[in-house]
Amino acid sequence: MNKLLILNLYFAPESFGGATIVVEQTARRLREKHNWSVLIVTTIRDHSLPRYALRRYKIDGINIIAINVPAELQGEAAYKNAETARRVVEIARAFQPDICHCHALQVLGCDYFDELTKINTKIAITAHDCWWICERQFMINSDGYYCNQWVLNDAQCGQCSTDHRMQVKRNEYLKRQLDKVDLILFPSDFHRKLHLANGVSEDKSRVNKNGVTLPLPGYFGVRAEAMKQRNHTVFGFVGGPGAIKGSEQIIRAFSEIESTDYTLQVVDAAGNVGSSWVDRDYWNIPGTVEFIPPYQQNVMDDFFAGIDVLLFPSQWKESFGLTVREALARNVWVISTDSGGVAEDLEDGVNSSVIPFGSGVSELRQCIEWALQRQDWSGYQNPLAQQVRGFDEQAEELSAYFHGMLEVGQHAAEPL
Repeated sequence: MNKLLILNLYFAPESFGGATIVVEQTARRLREKHNWSVLIVTTIRDHSLPRYALRRYKIDGINIIAINVPAELQGEAAYKNAETARRVVEIARAFQPDICHCHALQVLGCDYFDELTKINTKIAITAHDCWWICERQFMINSDGYYCNQWVLNDAQCGQCSTDHRMQVKRNEYLKRQLDKVDLILFPSDFHRKLHLANGVSEDKSRVNKNGVTLPLPGYFGVRAEAMKQRNHTVFGFVGGPGAIKGSEQIIRAFSEIESTDYTLQVVDAAGNVGSSWVDRDYWNIPGTVEFIPPYQQNVMDDFFAGIDVLLFPSQWKESFGLTVREALARNVWVISTDSGGVAEDLEDGVNSSVIPFGSGVSELRQCIEWALQRQDWSGYQNPLAQQVRGFDEQAEELSAYFHGMLEVGQHAAEPL
């Protein structure tokens, strides 16, 4: 049985963000369906434990080791931390993995790659965001807007950095570390092309398109019954407050609409990490606002059965967009910006209303008004729903990539 060490900033029970969902879902399938021995390394922030102490636990048969990292790690320590690296190397030497698969490495850093190579461990990376090429991780500038660069320029990036010299040092270091890995994976074709434009090796780069949790067999019946119980349009939003996910645009758009005969359901996903996005002063719109507790993957059908339209006006070029695919697979109309990887499964007028990226609030308002005028969504079915793939298919492809890495003289499963 081949051994797989997986690194990610979060893991259950602290599940937060799309990358963590992908890690959890694929790890379970790699173990259960593809015969990999899996060990997870993640982080916790527990003031009752010494710094960098280890906590061991198990979920769904998967062994997990969490490193207790300081909450205040900033600057170089967030990507190059000797104490964190020492713990990762200790774990790797004890486990002796064939492959180390690194996902979101904020705080975990990456200065243990040389030591992994010394114990004959091959390294795979999945770049879920722009952490490897952008100090700010999402290419959102200091004014809160997407910087809209394709080939990142140090001079322009320096305008957003508190310490331009340290920013250049960081980028150079991460580039050297990325050159050491055997395989670099991306959740979408858009995200791969963005990184290739910024010097990432084409030979090592592959797309491992994200899967999603597909609807349970009884979902569509549940949805039909739920739609009978409501007499107005229900919108859903999972992005939380702030500029990146477009909540400010949503609030402004609804504020310009005369109708109040609608409900906006806001999923309080921050509850997964002990926080909250519930703030009625912030979500101040003329219609009804309902705050929904964070849902787990096995009960997301209830949320999507309860909404007609998903709002996804992202203000950065997303690497993928799990929530959008979850909605598409469940006959939920999507209103979204043309934001990078998100748009690869959207067809304007067929399964979605696609707003040009960078457009103003008026375009979003017009799409919302159109959705309100439709009123009855009971007859809508997404004709492209079968194009959305599940985690089973993603994990199968991922396992094939890994076996390709282990073949003599090979660094990836198959050419593009």
